[in-house]
Amino acid sequence: MGGQTEQLRPGLTSGCMLCDALRGGVYDRAHLVWDDDPLVVVAHVSTGVLGHLLVVTRRHAPYLSDLTRDEAAAVGRAVVMSARALRAELEPEYVFSAVIGTGVAHFHQHLTVQHRGTPADVPWHQVEEWDGAPSGDHDDIAALCSRLRDRVRSQR
Repeated sequence: MGGQTEQLRPGLTSGCMLCDALRGGVYDRAHLVWDDDPLVVVAHVSTGVLGHLLVVTRRHAPYLSDLTRDEAAAVGRAVVMSARALRAELEPEYVFSAVIGTGVAHFHQHLTVQHRGTPADVPWHQVEEWDGAPSGDHDDIAALCSRLRDRVRSQR
């Protein structure tokens, strides 16, 4: 981003795909799991594999090291509550969490699940590439997100 991008409104940057998503251009409201926090949003990735969430800061913070203390605390709460909701709803073997930071310079943390029955030779970072992973269409993802929203709200 290099500081040369146009600021569209406080906290959002022009040309950032996650800022664009937060402005309402990308995230399908039905795929939001948590959007009532002033600092973070949790949304299901719009792939067909069920159980891949992103925790995204509302403010354009390029990297983990750029988070404020309050943002870091909000991310932590969102990750834990979302992981609990995923475990309760999908009953996966594992919930993985990763901050990679090489593709999009806007802080986001992935939560992915390893569904029960995933072969042992499928690496943790490729669980979505397994043909047997539970998947669904837009409506299936929306229904899952609705159930996850209810589970997150019950924790607050």
